Amino acid sequence: MTTSVKSYIGLLLLVVPLTLNGQNLNSNWNSDLKSALQEFLTCKETPGDNNRCSRFIGQSLNTVYKVNDFYSTKLNRYMVVSEIADFLKGSDKWTLLGHAYEQKVLTAAQEHANAKKAVVAVYVNAAGVGNVVIITPGDLQKSGSWNLDVPNSASFFASQPDKSFVDKGLSFAFGKNLMKDILIYARN
Repeated sequence: MTTSVKSYIGLLLLVVPLTLNGQNLNSNWNSDLKSALQEFLTCKETPGDNNRCSRFIGQSLNTVYKVNDFYSTKLNRYMVVSEIADFLKGSDKWTLLGHAYEQKVLTAAQEHANAKKAVVAVYVNAAGVGNVVIITPGDLQKSGSWNLDVPNSASFFASQPDKSFVDKGLSFAFGKNLMKDILIYARN
């Protein structure tokens, strides 16, 4: 085998795995999310289509990272929060980084997002109600309420749309009392 053929094969072995994982940051993610937020805030559920507004949660992952993991082909719709939480627990594409009360986990979440890797924070209560927040590229921000540095984030909060946002710290989405129950996952 010639040196150039070996080099070509070596390059393919490096490039192919990177393209197969499907993650790639949308260069317009911030403006696209802000447009989606405006649409979400005017969204109204209609009879027979009660996933109309909750779809923004799953779509936001695709908007930022071009990853459509939260779309269920079986259900032909985006997953709701409890389905996303179950999916993440059982997926080999996602890794649990840890809890939101751990500074090292919050720092790792921001580092992953800045490396163009999808990251989400998930809270689901015993009744199956909760929120999924997308960790977005940016800088850690000091949170007075959490007394930690928190990652940049975006939230489409289906049950309380007026609390939805783009470009705020993770602590804006969750009260300090929920920190122990918030799990942070990163896509492999």
